[in-house]
Amino acid sequence: MRTFLMLACGVLLASSLCWAQEPNPYSGSWQAHLVNNKGEQRKGKVVLGETDGNWDFEHQVYKNPCVGMPAPIVIRSATADALVFEIDRSRVLKGCKNNVATLQRIDDNTLQGGLDDGRKLTLIRE
Repeated sequence: MRTFLMLACGVLLASSLCWAQEPNPYSGSWQAHLVNNKGEQRKGKVVLGETDGNWDFEHQVYKNPCVGMPAPIVIRSATADALVFEIDRSRVLKGCKNNVATLQRIDDNTLQGGLDDGRKLTLIRE
């Protein structure tokens, strides 16, 4: 009985290691370059952790309080080839629209893609 119990514990431990999530290869600080639909460029900073992060752009828009405000990020997926995260502005200010960023890995220090509203986004590792 004791051997069976030890074997069961070993199987459970091994299976939990198999299901462990891979670390986020994009954790760290990134310079962010955003190009809006008018071709205007904005710079900011994105800090990514294992499952979340922070979006911070200095540019503000007079008529839109949701722009230029730091916002939390929720990472949806982080694979060797791509990163998808949600900019959760609605958690900071009620009524603000969230955006989803979908980026492809160009190299170890560069991700390129865009937001779900058509704006282009590039992240460069600091």
